[in-house]
Amino acid sequence: MNTLPLFFNLSHQRVLIIGGGEVAQRKADLLHKAGASIVVLSKHFDEGFLQFLQDNNHAIIHKPYESSDLDGIGKPAFIICATDDHAINVQVHADAKACGIAINVVDVPDLCDFIFPAIVDRDPIVIGVSSNGKAPVLARLIRAKIESQLPSTIGRIAKLAGEFRQTVKEKLPTITERRHFWEGVFNRALADKAVGHLTDELDDFVKNNDKAGEVYIVGAGAGDPDLLTFKALRLMQQADVVLYDALVADEILDLCRRDSDKIFVGKKRADHTKTQDQINELLVKYAKQGKRVLRLKGGDPFVFGRGGEEMIACQEAGVPYQVVSGITAALAAGSYAGIPLTHRGVATSVRFLTGCYQTSEAFDGLKSAYQSDETLVFYMGLHALGKIVDSLLTSGLSADTPVAIVSNASLPTQQVLIGALDDIVTKNEQAGLSAPAIIIVGNVVKLYRP
Repeated sequence: MNTLPLFFNLSHQRVLIIGGGEVAQRKADLLHKAGASIVVLSKHFDEGFLQFLQDNNHAIIHKPYESSDLDGIGKPAFIICATDDHAINVQVHADAKACGIAINVVDVPDLCDFIFPAIVDRDPIVIGVSSNGKAPVLARLIRAKIESQLPSTIGRIAKLAGEFRQTVKEKLPTITERRHFWEGVFNRALADKAVGHLTDELDDFVKNNDKAGEVYIVGAGAGDPDLLTFKALRLMQQADVVLYDALVADEILDLCRRDSDKIFVGKKRADHTKTQDQINELLVKYAKQGKRVLRLKGGDPFVFGRGGEEMIACQEAGVPYQVVSGITAALAAGSYAGIPLTHRGVATSVRFLTGCYQTSEAFDGLKSAYQSDETLVFYMGLHALGKIVDSLLTSGLSADTPVAIVSNASLPTQQVLIGALDDIVTKNEQAGLSAPAIIIVGNVVKLYRP
């Protein structure tokens, strides 16, 4: 974060603008809406700008800029320099710095102490989008995208909420209850759904709220944050407590509600910070405290993710829960590596297997015969690659059966190693791919193109 976004109260604060053209007028219009007392100094003024300043009783100084002008005007909150004369811009910047006044020289980032963002105004909701001066057109396009998705009524709802906060505080004694109430109201408002009178909304909430929490068992996908579902993101931003796995990337964890309690319960082979029973107990405990508990898991909760065990624990404890699918690692590995797991004329079925066995145990092979039009996908098998290969050869697969290892699927660090059953172990020893990795076995690997 190169600049810190802040929102200043400019009501009756003096702001100095140097320049009398179209750009200066745009800045003056923003400052006027924010309640600032504007002083504009310029040798020349556009007629429309001059009329705007006169109509709104802002100060006008009709003269060329001189360094001594800052002494006569008095110290403003900040200065905006919007001239097309580079020498003047540099001079105003130097004078402002000498006086300890923050300055923005329009379209000259190197001469700016602060940056004007592209603004979405739904008073009292204000959203600023900034590229730190690198790509202002992109910032405006992002603003337009937000504008198109933000209901026009959201400002009115926010004003009503501000007037109703004390009433909610009196009826709902805990912060958690109040947050849950407002989340329900605002989620409907953001979805452009009808929101009733807030008194009725509050009465309904009090009547129906049993103070019970809820568990969200959510798949975070294979690693790329763009693979998250909308529902997953929505629940991530509502949760009071987050129990997350080792395979959940920091970029995804950062999308959770910032003030939520985040608890690492990751499990790696032979290294479990919490047992599954302990995790189940935590889910139930926090939910029974009235909290919304997010169980954030890599991939999909129901594909080698023990999400089923967590679901059953909620059922047995009478705790409400939701399960949200994620893009499982096998699907991400195939698509990001360009290896279709099924392909007409090559593979008509896929079998998901786990290679996550203790090193003292032998992989016990396929439970049914392998078919040449089948794709095998192994999760958590990199450490047991040799045992998997030996077992497949014993099961009757040909030594030249193609194999792909996809490490860190969907991430910028993704690597793909191609071989066959008779040489993939040696190739991986040389390449040194790291976990997490997916192993794909079958003729579809021949479709891979580097």
